[in-house]
Amino acid sequence: MPIGKIATFDEGSINGSIEYSTLLKSTKVSSENRELLYTFYAEKKPVKAYIVIITETRDLTTKWRLWLNNFSLTKEFKPIDTVRVGGSYYNLNIYDVTHLTREGKNEFVVSHSSIEGIWVHIINSVLFYEVPEFKTNYKLRAGIYLIQPSEEIELDGEGKNYVVVRNPNKSILRVVNSTGTVTTIGGSLDSDEIEVKGHLSIIHESSQRSPAFLFLHYSENSITPSISINVNGKIGKDNKAVITLYNDGEVDLDRVLLNVMLNGITIHFKSFNNMKIGQKINYEFFIPKKGNVHLRIVGVKSGFRKILDKDLEWETA
Repeated sequence: MPIGKIATFDEGSINGSIEYSTLLKSTKVSSENRELLYTFYAEKKPVKAYIVIITETRDLTTKWRLWLNNFSLTKEFKPIDTVRVGGSYYNLNIYDVTHLTREGKNEFVVSHSSIEGIWVHIINSVLFYEVPEFKTNYKLRAGIYLIQPSEEIELDGEGKNYVVVRNPNKSILRVVNSTGTVTTIGGSLDSDEIEVKGHLSIIHESSQRSPAFLFLHYSENSITPSISINVNGKIGKDNKAVITLYNDGEVDLDRVLLNVMLNGITIHFKSFNNMKIGQKINYEFFIPKKGNVHLRIVGVKSGFRKILDKDLEWETA
């Protein structure tokens, strides 16, 4: 018999895009560590925003205080779902924070000061942006579902699936889609996030009794204009790289992020704001030594991201 559940808390369609991010590190908040800060960024003022929290407590009389951008969100600990696991309770809280979320940097704080403390396993933010050129169908589900040893669960979703699971056991959670095994997860106190297209299954390969956890399943199917950035460049004998970025897509971009890696290690980062259709940017930077130079360029439009990878060649003549 299944223990726990994940349930839909929002479903529909928006002329726009959806952006989500998750703090995955399990953190104990107590008298010794009274506050946990989660920072997230909004490309612009969202038309709708949620915060989702999964906690672990010894009882249900816990007291805490939640803050968003220095505004007190609540002092009451009232989970909308709770599952008993051994001697602890796993709890789900979801808050609509549309009115408190602003463009740019947002700071969410969990405050608690008991000696026993509480564990915060994940904090997740979901931001909806209005973008006339985009159309997104979505379903957002959250909860505490215990994946028992040898159990296989199937998750249906249109387009892209975003899943957050936790497996603190010496066992394997195998994530599979139509192409085969996507990833395996196990042996960590922290949660893991997975992004995969189409139908997927999660299999708990274990001979132990302890369950793994499914916390989030978001699915979305987006119709978007083409986001395309043309990149040309070279590295001269003086170790100076000269590149040209050209927006040859169908939409203006909020930002273009440039990450330069030398032999797999980031050596330079640059952000360009408000790149219009047809705009060209010339940019120069220095490479400290010979090696493989790789560019990762990310075009951003209202939280939607398109990634382009390109190697830069060294000038030989």
